[in-house]
Amino acid sequence: MIKLVDCTLRDGGYYTNWDFDKNLIKKYFKYINQLPIDIIEIGYRNKTKEGYFGEFFYLPQNTIKKLNKSTEKKLSIMLNAKDCNLKDLDNLLKDLNKEKTIIRIATAVEKLETTFLLAKEINKKGFQVAINIMYISKIVNNNLFFEKLKKLKLENNVFCLYLVDSYGSILPMDLEKLINKIKKVSNIELGFHGHNNLEMALINTLTAVENKVKYIDSTILGMGRGAGNLKTELFLTYLKSQKKKNVNLKTLGKLTELFVPLKKQYEWGTNLAYMVSGSYTLPQKEVMDALKVNRYSLAGIVDSLHKEENKQNIKKLTQENSVNSCIIIGGGESIDNHLNSIKQFLRKNKKITIIHSTSKYINKFKKLSNNQLFAVAGDELTKLDKIYTHISKYILEPNFKRIKEELFDKNIFYELENINFINKYKDSPLTISLQIASNLNCKEIFLVGFDGYSELKNKKDFYLMEENQTIINSFDKPLISLTETKYKNLLQKSIYSQI
Repeated sequence: MIKLVDCTLRDGGYYTNWDFDKNLIKKYFKYINQLPIDIIEIGYRNKTKEGYFGEFFYLPQNTIKKLNKSTEKKLSIMLNAKDCNLKDLDNLLKDLNKEKTIIRIATAVEKLETTFLLAKEINKKGFQVAINIMYISKIVNNNLFFEKLKKLKLENNVFCLYLVDSYGSILPMDLEKLINKIKKVSNIELGFHGHNNLEMALINTLTAVENKVKYIDSTILGMGRGAGNLKTELFLTYLKSQKKKNVNLKTLGKLTELFVPLKKQYEWGTNLAYMVSGSYTLPQKEVMDALKVNRYSLAGIVDSLHKEENKQNIKKLTQENSVNSCIIIGGGESIDNHLNSIKQFLRKNKKITIIHSTSKYINKFKKLSNNQLFAVAGDELTKLDKIYTHISKYILEPNFKRIKEELFDKNIFYELENINFINKYKDSPLTISLQIASNLNCKEIFLVGFDGYSELKNKKDFYLMEENQTIINSFDKPLISLTETKYKNLLQKSIYSQI
């Protein structure tokens, strides 16, 4: 008989940063206890990482105790093989109930041997342990994987080998082929975790069940990384219709309703970009990152993922002639609030180079004689219906995405050769602007329109605030804000003191 694993709290954490409302958790356990779910995966155990991650990313002892009291079902906790080794296990597994807790280890095929050593040690400590092998669409024809499986004899220490369709790209016939190949070299029980990029999570799961896969993962409303997963409510409804599980649909409805507000807030699920990432076996993380701050349109994300397009060749912008000062124009409301004063400051200081980090206010500075540059990020050019002649150079990130053909002019478009002050957020308009300022050897770098947010009303605001603050913290020269700002580590002066 198949065993059902609900992973909502662990996989759904990719959207909530592993924080969930306490009342939601209470009701979640109330309803899931009444349904034929065999195992509840509650989150991760991790070593301390830089940055904020919530309760279900670390699962402190008090949280574990509360959850153990909330259910008689078995609980599952995920470890990432890439982030832990044998010496970490005592700390990661402390205060866990060995009788009630299953440990699953997520890994790639390249780390299967070292992951098995982790699994053996965890099993010695008295825990049931499973290995989740990721990126299965890449191993169907990987003979080395099957040789490793035969040699390792996982079944001696591991109760289940999970097949994780990380890219949401495997097809039913390939999944069946993979399962049968594994069965020829190993007696281990199998599990399946499907992603829904191509909306095939259900048919792939049914294929897995038909081929005697015992453990099946799902999440409420499909909540999970990227395009999401098999929907718990869908699979339970199917199993009830086939008289394979006794499911109280009223209870299932109440459980599902709990997550509707989160679905509206985070909008997980497949779209064209996820479909392309699934079809071409590309990482979902690239799509998630691109969608976070709405920097790219859906068409732009698809275009950047689809590598068959030819990119225009344009000149590299390396070291520029030095300028004494530059001012970076952001998109905050303070630009409108202080526009006349900002323009007065620039008329008074005609040698200050203007760097626009958004197209939003370009038109409002067109009558100034200052040299003006545009740091082009994401799909900014798609917002323009023409090329502005008062902009002397349009400067793009390294390895930029495509430019609309009708706008392309090789005489004014330049590509940065590199970003050398930060390793991430390289497509941010602020990153590009600061790199331009660095290339200009600016002694003074002013900012206007970088207001920040007094209230984070949506996920875009949160990600943008976090991103900009990280970029500011990473830059090694003083930055001076001439308009009001909520960002830290900026020197502050008033635009009115400068005119």
